[in-house]
Parts: sequence; structure tokens; C-alpha cells
Amino acid sequence: MHHRFVRFVAPALLCVAIVGCGTKDDWSTSAVAQGEDGVTAAVVNSQPATGPTRLAFGLFSKEGGLIQDAKGRVRLVHFEGTRAVAAGEYDLRAVTLRENATHLHPDGQKHLHDDPVATMYIAQVDLTKPEEWGAELLVTAGGKQYTHLRTRFFVLAQSTVPAIGGAAPRTKQPVLRDVADIREIDSSDPPRPELHTLTVADAIDAGKPSLIAFATPAFCQTRFCGPVVDDVVAPLAKEYAGHANFIHIEPYKLADARAGKLTPIPQLDEWGLASEPYLFVLDRAGRVSATFEGIVEREEAAAALDRALAAGR
Repeated sequence: MHHRFVRFVAPALLCVAIVGCGTKDDWSTSAVAQGEDGVTAAVVNSQPATGPTRLAFGLFSKEGGLIQDAKGRVRLVHFEGTRAVAAGEYDLRAVTLRENATHLHPDGQKHLHDDPVATMYIAQVDLTKPEEWGAELLVTAGGKQYTHLRTRFFVLAQSTVPAIGGAAPRTKQPVLRDVADIREIDSSDPPRPELHTLTVADAIDAGKPSLIAFATPAFCQTRFCGPVVDDVVAPLAKEYAGHANFIHIEPYKLADARAGKLTPIPQLDEWGLASEPYLFVLDRAGRVSATFEGIVEREEAAAALDRALAAGR
């Protein structure tokens, strides 16, 4: 399995805005993809599948960097033969991962910098059919309006990742009681023992909602894993202590990673993961109630936990 955070699908040939249905030629991928004034869009989800979906988009400048300040909406189509059939229009919500770092200035003063690491644009959509889809983003960024940003993506009948409402795997990953040194199972600096006391099976049996985070702060293939653990998972674990369980699972064997080789742990296959970081919120019965691939804000995960806590009372 090839593990990475995002699979950036090549943006499609850009053409006129969608109005109702058009021909499939309007969305041809035969030509070299090009954006508007060098700006392109891509679906970030590694395995979009039928059903309610947190569909995420990346917007890229002509220099290849992520655009952080866009606002707008997305129009979806799905293809039926030669027809591109309108499938709804959705607002886009910016989700930004920030990295809090203290910078020491030459005069000895310390300043806390709250810098954006990356931004994705999220739409809560219902993907109704397992087939090829298209997305057209209509956004404003940097004071300029973009109306012809298009990309294509494939929707699977079923993802390998546990579905919303489905039972989570009863994983029995190594925890503190199984290792001589916490650094065998945690690459955080410093390590966070409070996130390694329960197996997933233990958490499910405890009858509380749980947040399960697959992330590696030290060996992530992007800059996202560290901030997700430090700024989302760890603070929520303190805030919800006693009310929900919190588990951090390293996706790679750390002994190998420290020797320069990224060997996926068997539990990634158990959960069907092809990317990291990946967060799951489980309800009191151990069913998946929310999933977050890649960038997630603390407030977004907290809202999912609140829903899980409220359910079944």
C-alpha cells in the first residue's frame, strides 16, 4: 500500500460554466490541464465513495503553493454516458491547519507565531453514484474572482475505510503496558503517554465516544501530522478528559522509521487507510460517527465529539 496524505488529481480542461447538463466533451481530460490565470483545483480525498462525504479541495497558485484565502462554492456533476448531469451546488468552508511556534528574536524576546500551514476547502456533499464526477469551483482569492476551475474525480461504490455508521475495527495496537519505552509507539517530542493507555478495543468496551488519530509527528510525509496531534488531538484530550477516549496510533513502525525506512503497521490495512493523518470519531457503541482525512480544525473535531456525546443519552 502506498501511504501518503493527498492524491492530487490532475485538474480537467477548463471551459464554460455548468448550466444544467452539458456534453462529456466539455469535461475532456485529453488536453493538458490548465487553470484560470495559473490557478488550479484538485480533490484531496484519497478514496471518495458513495454517501455523505466531507469532500475536500486544494487550490494551487501558478507557483504551486496552496492558496489560503479563497471563499466561494462548488458545483458538482456526474457523468451519464455523454452527459454531465448537475448534481448540486455547495458552499465551500476553509479549513486551515496552523502551526504554533515560538520564535526567539536577536534581542532575546520570544514571540508566538500562529502561521497557517495549509488550507483545504470543504463541502459536505452526498455522492449518490459510483462513477466519474466533476467539480467546478467558483471562488474569490487574492481579490480576484475565478469561475472556471474544474477537476474530475472517481467515486467508489465503497471505500476501504470504515464507513459512517459502520463498526470500527477492534484494534489491539501496542500501548504503554506493552512497551519498555513510550518512544517505541510515539514520535511526538515530548511523547504523550495519555494518548497511549487504551487499545481501540479497550476504548470501545469502555462505552464512551472515542477519537482515534493515525498520525506520525516525526515522520509524516507532509507537514500536517504534527500540528494535527499537537493542536487538535492533545488539546481535545485535555478538554474532554473523563468524557471521551483519545488514542494516537503511529502509522509506521518507528524502529524502521528512525533507520530511514517507512514500514506501515498492520493496523493501516485493518482500517483500510491509504493516507495520513486520519482521524475517526466513534460513538458509545464503537460505530464510526465522523471521519477526517488530512487537515482538520479543532472546532470541527470537537463538534463531532459533542454529537457523539449527545447521542444515546
